[in-house]
Amino acid sequence: MKPSSPPATISATVRALAYIRVSRLSEDAISPDVQRDEISRYAEAKGWMVTGWYEDLDVSGRGYARKKREGLDRMLEEALSGHADVVVFYRIDRLAREEEDFHALLGVLQRAGIHCDSVGNPNDGTAESALLWSISAALAKYESVRLGARLRDVHKRLAKEGRWSGGTAPFGMRHVQDELGSRLVCVPEEAATRLWMHERYQEGWALARIAKDLNERGIPTVKGRKWYEKTIASALAGPLQVGARLVDGKLVFGGNIEPIIPLEVYQRTLLMREARRGRPQGGRPARVPLTGRHVKCGTCGSPLYARYADRRRGTDLYYLCYGRRHGLCSQGVAIQVEKLLPYVEDKLFRRLRESRAPRPLRPAEAVGPLLEDTQSIEQSLGRLTAMYVSGDILEAEYHEARGVQLGKLQEARRRLERAVDRTQAQVQVDMLEELWEELGKITPAQWGALGVQEQRDIYDLILDRVIVNPAKQTPRIRVIWR
Repeated sequence: MKPSSPPATISATVRALAYIRVSRLSEDAISPDVQRDEISRYAEAKGWMVTGWYEDLDVSGRGYARKKREGLDRMLEEALSGHADVVVFYRIDRLAREEEDFHALLGVLQRAGIHCDSVGNPNDGTAESALLWSISAALAKYESVRLGARLRDVHKRLAKEGRWSGGTAPFGMRHVQDELGSRLVCVPEEAATRLWMHERYQEGWALARIAKDLNERGIPTVKGRKWYEKTIASALAGPLQVGARLVDGKLVFGGNIEPIIPLEVYQRTLLMREARRGRPQGGRPARVPLTGRHVKCGTCGSPLYARYADRRRGTDLYYLCYGRRHGLCSQGVAIQVEKLLPYVEDKLFRRLRESRAPRPLRPAEAVGPLLEDTQSIEQSLGRLTAMYVSGDILEAEYHEARGVQLGKLQEARRRLERAVDRTQAQVQVDMLEELWEELGKITPAQWGALGVQEQRDIYDLILDRVIVNPAKQTPRIRVIWR
């Protein structure tokens, strides 16, 4: 998404809305005061009048969850209501950590005619600005991936020690910080309610019935919301309630968590839950690391989506051709997930063990001269039109010359777009080279311990697409790397 051009006239009448975000209110973060001061100085230098300040403090920039970004929501509502000409923020990663979210938010504002600007990445509306903004959005994504990896290491270490690693305290507990350190302690009334849930479940109550009873009695969740089947299931299964963390399928005790439910009650609930739990519902999307944007049909090019073949039992998970499912592809492929994923993972580990990150085959052309060529041709077309309107050239001459110039313009724009794409790819490859040594150390066991989203992040870095072609016996698989 190309950043919008700045307002044609910069004056005190240009209304700006400022957005501030910090992930954690800690000393090493870019504090709200620093962001406010820098934005104020930047707006003053531009001659903008900041008419509104919006903040999201102690809020992650990963995954645009509207319920968690109240400040951003209010800012968007105000801007899209016609009360702003400009939206300004300290740095691109303050708006969003995910590249997809950043471009989506940018697109919404641009379509409303609102200029977006950043103190750390000024936007003057040129192709260079568009390139730098796109690169900065990618940088924010990669930095988020690396930060997430470090945080996961910390969480794993705390889990192995049986310690709570932060977040919202579960129902029945509260977080305290005193001379004994940071820990979770029991909230007696809520703990009694949680024990009541276990007792009712062991009596045979359905999850929906337990949730309905709690809601009718006006007992809210820890976040003050209604109870649902999923929240009851989570409350029954969470290991924190017995003072433990779950590591490699085993409970680890002895940390900073006070138990609120007897261990034997918890274990009895788990046994009953396992016995009563049904299979996943068929036809629903499955959480797999390779999605439709990665896996393509070799016949029609449509994405392959992971779906359960048996709609009633949810067994036999397959990648199915979207085109075939909708009557658009006569030979669409279908391949079992348990066959495709190990094949691609094996290729992945081989790729990561290569001596260095992949390099582009050809360097990119310089963007500046190509931009000048494009602008020169556009100016020539303007002069040509002016000459035709004034009668200096005949209509036949005008159409002939215009056709030649349009051909040149199309070629110039194609080269410019290709140069921008290659330059951006070069920057991403440079960043990937820095991560390559770290990625190359991942073992199959460590890969299996990663979450689905973390595996997707790694595939997004180095995988272009997986093409599955139909065959008489086993579908043929082709893996294409970036």
